[in-house]
Amino acid sequence: MNTADLISQLSQDSPKARLRSPGYFGCWLGAVLVAYGLGAQFFLHIRPDLIIQLTRPMFALEIILLGLLIITNAASAILAMYPDMHQKHWALNLPYIIFAALIAFILFQLMMPHDTRMVMPKIGSHGMECALCIASVALIPSALIFTLVRKGASVHPLRAGSFAVLAASGIGCLTQRLSEANDSLMHLTQWHYLPTLLFAALGALIGKWLLKW
Repeated sequence: MNTADLISQLSQDSPKARLRSPGYFGCWLGAVLVAYGLGAQFFLHIRPDLIIQLTRPMFALEIILLGLLIITNAASAILAMYPDMHQKHWALNLPYIIFAALIAFILFQLMMPHDTRMVMPKIGSHGMECALCIASVALIPSALIFTLVRKGASVHPLRAGSFAVLAASGIGCLTQRLSEANDSLMHLTQWHYLPTLLFAALGALIGKWLLKW
């Protein structure tokens, strides 16, 4: 095809609808994720000693970090929809920083004395079930965020895919943490956060395939 034909074809193509602002998508996605998270929490119930656990600074900080994990990954997934990321390239590093801080926080507690308010079931209790529960809760929001990101033109499909799954897995981790009466740090590391890391790697592979131009 010569240049004249190419120009003629492009001029006849209908213009693409312009993407709305990140703020619009952020508010929409945030509302949906909050509603979904509340529904998942209602289904999973709330651990009976939640009020007591919230008085533990370490538990409260872990919940805050999980909330930040969801927010930063959802926001970064939205920014990744735009080729220029609205000139906020630095924001795409926040999800990894928060996740690294969460893992370091959990490992740090292994060196701290045991808090008598922590619930410590017998070893091996509810292991694989937790990882499967987190994956199940994350399935729908992962699909939703992938569908949303595909509306754009991401130039970082691997990162966008990992953001989508990390945001969704964060909801799974948060709802599971608020419902399961198990504060064993080894359990949390092995069956909550390591699977979440694997889910993020899987999300990156899916993003490479699903979000490429």
